[in-house]
Amino acid sequence: MASGIPIERCPTGIPGFDKLCQGGFVRNSVNAVIGGPGSGKSTFLLNFLWGGLQKEENGLYVSFEPDLLDVSLDCYAHGWNFPKYEQQGKCRFMRLSPQTQEREIEKQLMEVISKYSIKRVCIDPISSLAMNIEKESDIRAIIYNLCSLLKRMKVTVLLSDEVHGESAIDIGSGEKFSRYGVVEFLSDGLITMHSMGIGGAADRAIRIVKMRRTNHLRGPVPMKITDNGVVVMPEEA
Repeated sequence: MASGIPIERCPTGIPGFDKLCQGGFVRNSVNAVIGGPGSGKSTFLLNFLWGGLQKEENGLYVSFEPDLLDVSLDCYAHGWNFPKYEQQGKCRFMRLSPQTQEREIEKQLMEVISKYSIKRVCIDPISSLAMNIEKESDIRAIIYNLCSLLKRMKVTVLLSDEVHGESAIDIGSGEKFSRYGVVEFLSDGLITMHSMGIGGAADRAIRIVKMRRTNHLRGPVPMKITDNGVVVMPEEA
């Protein structure tokens, strides 16, 4: 993107993805990764954290799931030895309850990010924050406040969310992308992940719907999930 001000990028470390967006996410931005079950959202987030650790950028993974065991198993399946980095104080995995109050979430995030010099934050899934909230305006306010806090703390953020509607194949056909139609408007970047569930080379795709201050490829691009994580396969690669 032509500009008099250089834009610092945060390379993902995901093969093929950074070619789609001028070298990676905009540094210190908030980005949403949206897709249906099994589309690869959590793998993409973990891949991003792992890529950061290889570049000496400390990472934080926040989950609202009852147990982080499945996350650990996924990491080992891809050869990502996060415990080694946890022991070195370079990586943290935090489990929060959806019932945790907004102020307490913000307090815990600030403490961990400051203590461990975190540069990359992944929250999976962000929609869990809204499980016990009825008013959409309140949901929007909570997510807005969280995104604003993380930006002030100078970290690059990925938020995962479930696709709105019945099928990830239909993503983009309606007004909403995410479950509550909030994160797509509050985020600097919006990534959608698609899985048709049929297997083969055409089964999975990834699309950059928007990314501020970036000239990016706009159409869906084939991708696959390998033993080493996500691999994006643009036609020109």
